Amino acid sequence: MKKAVNLRLEERIIVLLNNLSDEFQTTKTEIVEKAIERFSIENRKRHNRLMDFAGKLGSKDADNMLKAIRSDKDHKDFSLDL
Repeated sequence: MKKAVNLRLEERIIVLLNNLSDEFQTTKTEIVEKAIERFSIENRKRHNRLMDFAGKLGSKDADNMLKAIRSDKDHKDFSLDL
């Protein structure tokens, strides 16, 4: 069952949404649903790639990386021997 949702969108996004709906003869709801699903899939892929990388670190390298991140969130100087 679909539920109503209120969104605030930029005017240019509303125009784009209307154009896509007309061009592909589909509902705005379907376009938004597919866009959200695509966004979720793409961001999970990036997260999984990061986790793959993290699994390759030795505990010393991982500890050093975490220490660098915690000590300075804007500037991270460390090296990894992979």
